[in-house]
Order: sequence, then structure tokens, then C-alpha cells
Amino acid sequence: MTDVTPARANMLIDQLARLLRDEIAAIGQGQLGRVEELFPRKAELLGEIETVFGQQEKIFGQDDAASERLRVRLDDLRDLIATDLALLRRMTEATSAVASEIERIRDRQSLRGLYGKDGARSSSDVTPSQRFDQSV
Repeated sequence: MTDVTPARANMLIDQLARLLRDEIAAIGQGQLGRVEELFPRKAELLGEIETVFGQQEKIFGQDDAASERLRVRLDDLRDLIATDLALLRRMTEATSAVASEIERIRDRQSLRGLYGKDGARSSSDVTPSQRFDQSV
């Protein structure tokens, strides 16, 4: 098992914070491939942090200055995680919106609905027929 010490906790916080900053920068620059590359290491670091901070009595043994600094650093890390999550959500929403728009354009420009599976013209019209008042 990994050493559970305040020094180890600080090192993990530093590594994850650096990785999150890299990911935030990659998102901002549109480097989605880089975001994908960073994911496995991010998941690994989050797992390590869960393990280390799961044993809080070893990390926060006393209410001294070192423990307080560690709490502040965790708050900063939480803010970075929230920023990263918000960007990832926006990226996902934007991608979904683009995919929906592409599907809408395909539907509009395609022959969907005009022909059946057998290739014969469908009996229902895609657009409703228009009637003109000829009594004038």
C-alpha cells in the first residue's frame, strides 16, 4: 500500500492540479485529442487521492498549520475540478448540438420519407399538398 502522509497528499494534489490545468488549456485550444490522452492519468490520480484521503486521520492528524494548508489546497483543487467539469459539460453540450444540427440538415436534404424500403415511392407525401382557392 502507498504511504499515507501529508507530503504524499500534497504531491498528488500538485499532480492533479497540473493535469487539470493542462486539460483546461487543451479544451480552450480545441485540442480534444489531448483531453482524451489526459483522461487515464486523471482517473488514476483521482483514485490515488481517494485512497490517500480515505485515511484522513493519517493526513489530518492534528489541527496544525500543515493540515490547514492542505485543506486550503483541497479547496483550490475542488475549484479546478469544478472549472474542468463545467468546460467538459459545455464541450459535450456543444458537440451534441452540432450532431443534432447535422442530423436535422441530413433529414432536410435527404430523400427520407419519399421512398419505402422496397424503393417504391411512399404513399404519404413528405410535405402536405397545398390547395388554392380558384373562386376569385
